[in-house]
Parts: sequence; structure tokens; C-alpha cells
Amino acid sequence: MDDEGIAVFATWFHNDREVSGGGTPAERYASLPELAEDERAAASRIAGARLGLHRVVAVEPGRGLVLEDILYGTGVRVGSENVSREAVLWDVLLGRVMDGDPPSLWGPTRFFEPSEEPELIGELHRLAGRVPEQSDQSELSQVLRSHSLELIRFRPPSWSVEPSFFTLEGDPLAHNTARWRVPDPAAARDRLGDLGGLDAAEPLELTVTVDRGKLVGNRPELPPRAIVIEAGAHGDLDSVPIATLRLFGDELQAEAMSEERLDRVIEIVAHDFRGLADLAEREVVPVEQRLNERRSAPRRSVATPTGLTPAEERRVLEGFMTERLRKWLDEPQPELGGYTPREAVSGDRRAEALRLVRGIENGTERARRRGAPYAEVGWIRDELGVGDELAA
Repeated sequence: MDDEGIAVFATWFHNDREVSGGGTPAERYASLPELAEDERAAASRIAGARLGLHRVVAVEPGRGLVLEDILYGTGVRVGSENVSREAVLWDVLLGRVMDGDPPSLWGPTRFFEPSEEPELIGELHRLAGRVPEQSDQSELSQVLRSHSLELIRFRPPSWSVEPSFFTLEGDPLAHNTARWRVPDPAAARDRLGDLGGLDAAEPLELTVTVDRGKLVGNRPELPPRAIVIEAGAHGDLDSVPIATLRLFGDELQAEAMSEERLDRVIEIVAHDFRGLADLAEREVVPVEQRLNERRSAPRRSVATPTGLTPAEERRVLEGFMTERLRKWLDEPQPELGGYTPREAVSGDRRAEALRLVRGIENGTERARRRGAPYAEVGWIRDELGVGDELAA
């Protein structure tokens, strides 16, 4: 075992392993009559440090953190120089709180993201051998003690799932193209210009957009580690570009991010270019295949063609991310049973909505620490009326 494995095993061996005659080795040691009072007090604090499931509700890096017991809802401020440097707001911490002045953490700790909290709770219920409706807090606390070695090594099932990619409406992402032969390029050019309101000097290119609400209204629940790729129309978050049409000489070309979007564009072209374009080719390449091709290709530097400085690009991106979250508040979310976050916080889905908000704040803080662009999220609590509930 490496040092971490030894620490995990040794903590279980002394703090949780029941020995013949009752008690753990740590408890038996703390009861030895020959111990001095100060040593007995320290040993008793160590022996009483039980594994718990906590939510990080405040962090003072290098000093300590405030934890909320997920099972009992109680809070405690603990001193910790090292763990507090790793902790991020709303992390789920699996570890032991040891009594003291102030209380502190004892032994190995593990962090999980807010989205993984249900998997941890589900594992507690599984080890208890009960369905969630039948397990009470005391039973789950006993599981934390009797199965501490398994839990400190627990890997959420979602960790073994490969990322998968989807469009905003929940269709699998792919690289899709279609080509049409154009017998009369001049007529096709006029038609494309009329449809797009293009000036004579503008490129012969047209973006097909759809109202955002129509795309997200019926989105299915996506699998764990799903990544939604979204393209936005310039300056308009209510319209989503689903495909691009371009005319090159006697050929009309289309690109779309999913097979379903490509089929929709083919229908549009069949209607709007009737008699002017004949479908010649349709190609669908899964995004995983494209990613594998890129991984095997030689790396080369690609400059961004925006004409903006890195600081300007960052401001634009962070502004888009913030505005995107404002839309998110009023979009139906599959993980909330089709309710919007604004609706969910007022109903039976409040707990799930709060977990999503915690996940957003947690991810934002992680991005900030990495130096990556991040959205402004402080307003979300007040907008949803959950500021007091989430305040550390």
C-alpha cells in the first residue's frame, strides 16, 4: 500500500474495527487505567472521531472550514490548515470530525462534487440493505461506522462512465454534412440571398435558427457525465443556430451538430429550394470518431480569429456564461422533472434545485481557482429566493 492506503487502513483498524470483548482498539486504549489525564483526553477524542458525510458550507483556506452534517443537518466549524486549502464551497466531504477546541479533522478525508451526493447517499442505503423510505438517520450512521473502509474507498458509478456529448435538445452530437447539386447557381444564389436577406457583397451563407424554448422544452434526461454543446446566435440567446447553409459555385452545402438537425435542414432545403437543388450526399460521423481522429493527428497551434485581446475574449465569454445562467432559471430541466429551477424551488423538487445551485457555485469556484473563465453566480440565490438557506 502507498501512504494514503496505509492511512485509510490504519484509521479503520483502530477507530472502527470491533475487537473481541467489545470496543475498538482506540476505545480500548483510551480506557487504560495507567494513562495520564491529558493523554486519556486526547485518546478519547481520537476514539470518538467517527466517519461522517458533510457538506462544505464555508472555507477559510489555511485556517478551517464550516461543515454541515448531511444526515443530521447540524453544523460545525473545524480547524484544518491543509484540508481547508483543498476544499471548495459545497464540496461533499467524507471524513471524521474530532472533538476539541476547536474541533478538527482526523485521519484521511475525501472530497466529492455536489452532483455525486445522491450516489453517496444511495451507497449508504445499499449497505444498510434498505430502500430510502425505510432507512433512518441512526441506521445510516451505523453504516458509516460498520462499512467505513468500503466508503472511504467508494467510487461513484458515474466515475466509470465515459463522457458523452449532446445538443441542447438532447440529441447525440455528431459531425453531419449534406451536399446538393445546383443546376442553376444564379437562381440558387438569388434564393439564398432572399431567404437570408443578404446583400450582394455578403458571403453566400445562411444560418438556420430555432427558438430556444422549442429545443429545450422536451429535452430528455441525459446520462451521467453528459456534456451539452451549445452554439449561440450573436447577441441573441433566445435563438439557437442548428445548421449552416453555404453556396459554393454549383454546390450547396450544409453542416449540423446532430443527425436530427441535419434531417431538419434537408427538409427545409427540399421545401425552400424546390427545383433548384438535388441532394447528392449525406454524411453522419459520430463525434467520438472525430475526437479520436484529432487525438491521433499532429498537434498544431490554432490562433483564435476574433481580433480581441485575451482579456477582451475572457470578458465576452464570462458575460455569455452569466447570461446563459439567466436563461437556465426559466428553462425546463429533466433532472427537476421538467420544471424550471424557478418553479422547482417552490415545490416538491426544492432539494434537487438547491443541489443544482450548489453544483453551479462549486463549479464556478473551481474554475476561478484554476484561472479559467467563470460566470457571475452570486445573484442566483436572491433570484430564486434561497439566499438564507444557502448562506454559509
